[in-house]
Amino acid sequence: MNEKIALFLQKVEKDETLVAKLSAIKNPDEAYALAASVQDGFTKEEFVAAMEGIRNGDLTAEDLEKLAGGVDIDNTVFEATYSIASVAAIGALSI
Repeated sequence: MNEKIALFLQKVEKDETLVAKLSAIKNPDEAYALAASVQDGFTKEEFVAAMEGIRNGDLTAEDLEKLAGGVDIDNTVFEATYSIASVAAIGALSI
């Protein structure tokens, strides 16, 4: 997963307003536009692939570590899982 997307997901985890905005979005173009306005450094294709990976549960241990902020994955599985739950609205998009 692109590190900038991981930074975006960390921001989502900490911002209930952002979660609400993402929950209201119904298409990938709008989701990407919002994501890119919050964090730069990734393409729409990278964003869509990452969201599909979250939706499908295809995240690697390395991806989870990035979501947890680079902290030792053994100590942060709960936080990383919470990050993924925070962006479940994105995974529900018809991407």
